Amino acid sequence: MAVRSWFTVVAALCLGLSACAPDAAAPDAAALAPTAVTSSGALTGRALDGAPAGGVFAGVPFAAPPVGARRWRAPAPVEASSEPLNATSFPPACMQTSAITDWYADVAEGVGAPRNVAAAPAGVSEDCLYLNIWTPDLTPGTPAPVMVYIHGGSYTSGWSYEPNYHGEAFAARGVVLVSIAYRLGAFGYLAPDAPGATANAGLLDQIAALEWVRDNIAAFGGDPGRVTIFGESAGAAAVGALITAPPAHGLFHRAISQSGGFEMVTERTPQSANEAFQSLVAALDDDPMDVPAQDILIAAGDALSGYDYGPVPGAAALPVSPWQAIENGDVSPTPLMIGVNRDEWLMDLDPETQDADLAAWRDWAGDEAVDAVLADADTIPAALDRLETASLMRCPGRALARAVARSGAPVFMYRLDRVREGADSLGAYHGAELPYVFDTHDAWLPTTAEDEALGRAMNAAWARFASAGDPNGDGGPSWPEYGASGDLLVWDVEPRAGAPLDIELCAPLGWGAPQRWGAP
Repeated sequence: MAVRSWFTVVAALCLGLSACAPDAAAPDAAALAPTAVTSSGALTGRALDGAPAGGVFAGVPFAAPPVGARRWRAPAPVEASSEPLNATSFPPACMQTSAITDWYADVAEGVGAPRNVAAAPAGVSEDCLYLNIWTPDLTPGTPAPVMVYIHGGSYTSGWSYEPNYHGEAFAARGVVLVSIAYRLGAFGYLAPDAPGATANAGLLDQIAALEWVRDNIAAFGGDPGRVTIFGESAGAAAVGALITAPPAHGLFHRAISQSGGFEMVTERTPQSANEAFQSLVAALDDDPMDVPAQDILIAAGDALSGYDYGPVPGAAALPVSPWQAIENGDVSPTPLMIGVNRDEWLMDLDPETQDADLAAWRDWAGDEAVDAVLADADTIPAALDRLETASLMRCPGRALARAVARSGAPVFMYRLDRVREGADSLGAYHGAELPYVFDTHDAWLPTTAEDEALGRAMNAAWARFASAGDPNGDGGPSWPEYGASGDLLVWDVEPRAGAPLDIELCAPLGWGAPQRWGAP
């Protein structure tokens, strides 16, 4: 159930009475605020520019605070508030270090901007299970498609309202945009060996958010039967996990993976997660249920700096790994968009270790494969970037694409090649597609008219896919369907269809014969 703003009601009364007094007092800001009634309680949001019938609802609780006895437990249902909730400001992010702020600073520095322009969350807290909604119309004639965004950050950092994730552009295209939080690091993917504890709290948080969307998004003008999940980096890996997680089946109907695929190569087990938790306990030297959250964050940084956080196969939430689900043929027929950026790892390579890195790749992939990449690449870092990206994203991403295509669902692959002016040292870096997808170019990014046009085109394609399961149409570029052609769309100043890169690397990197990754 939802109601429009007070202003809309007044306008309707004025029409019914033919006229209103010319000196009638204007409604105040509170009266104009959009409202909605949900299982979390009655919500008051804030106005959305250009959408008088819509609004923004920030900091909406979708689960009970995971604190105290709920630490390392599955999310509990939120208790509805008896008083209207003020949903006008973003909440604290989940417990994390400054890793994402540092990443933004690195990108800013790479394009010649000062590091202090980097974004930062509104604090961090263990009480962080909130989502945000941008809606163009609370009561549309036809319910709108819904997109639920899962942020990245190596499963250890990031937040749902980073500047690149705001949903105004999607709302302007008639999409209800939802961005969600989930527990991170040791809070989300470790747990004690105790009844009720789970090392998949972060994954279960995502599922709880999708359940909340299913039950409540109609109050914001959204269609619960047309939900698209999408994410970048760890968020894309989460999409891969959700596609294969039984409790998530039926909660979404389309999926978009941006720079994912590496969820297929992880080797987490319940035993490794338990061993990591025991290392955390030893570093804390105290009862982990009683210590402050900040102490856990610090101890995890000291004792588990190299641990690979993420969903742990072997429990009800994720009985088998995404790769094993693909091998078993247990992939739901979900329309999929999936892609990578051309230079995913370039900005993270260490020049001082490049010779050792190259030798390690020779040991793994063989001299022939590495020499072929070196002959084709301009520099050693460019070659290392291609090897890393193929191993962790391109080849496993194609494996997922192929499995979904074989299930009968349409698949659309892409690659981002666009390099912004002044960003040659970064290339088409990891995360470079985000300002284009959301059409939210940071003020400090060098943004030309070509970048603005590309942002509009990509945002429109993502919205079309959410609406109809196909990104083609409305004057956009012709995007080949992977299952029919084996081709993808290259996003650049002039988008074009093309063949995927580095198919020949998949075999030496352990992903089977090259023909395995062509068209199904």
